[in-house]
Amino acid sequence: MSAMLRSGLHYCQFDSGFVLFDLSADRYFLLTDQSAEQFGRVLSGGGTSADEHHLRDLGLLADDETGKPAPAILPPLAARSLVDEPTAKASMATTIFCIWEQRRARRDLQNKSLSDIVTGLGRRSDRLAPSSADDCREIAAAFVRAKRYMSSDDQCLVRGIAMARMLGCRGVAASLVFGVTMPFAAHSWVQVGDTVLTDSLDMVLHYRPIFAV
Repeated sequence: MSAMLRSGLHYCQFDSGFVLFDLSADRYFLLTDQSAEQFGRVLSGGGTSADEHHLRDLGLLADDETGKPAPAILPPLAARSLVDEPTAKASMATTIFCIWEQRRARRDLQNKSLSDIVTGLGRRSDRLAPSSADDCREIAAAFVRAKRYMSSDDQCLVRGIAMARMLGCRGVAASLVFGVTMPFAAHSWVQVGDTVLTDSLDMVLHYRPIFAV
């Protein structure tokens, strides 16, 4: 196609239209009706100049294609979850570190942009070798144990950032995945290969991945 999506913009298609995630603005929004049709045509390479002009007015297309990053690579479809399996033992020291990392992640989300946090995770993961989910059992267990000492309601992003950082400190490459569903809801989780570390498999399969780092 002649036009290219603006950097930091990610999408997922549903019957009712397209859900878009604007990482730089930390927001989700929905395209429906005519805008969704035009967006679909441009994505398929069949967009007209009028389609491109409309999407540029909405701020969805890049002004030029020079130097734009490649689209994010999504992990494999989740097939299992450590949360659904017998829980490993987690030391109190690891659990305390897990709680500290979640508090740090919460402060960062208040004081930094999500884009900056994600960029930091991406830089670290680029230096890590692929790992097995079995390398993550203690940390996954520590996050389960930590729920006894702190609220986990609506904290999926805090938990995901904290776990990705902890795994990175241990040399484990993990993906922080952002997912959406309709009627609209968003969720995030940590995944290594096809294994989920932060949620049950049934929970994650309600969502379609839209972005991962």
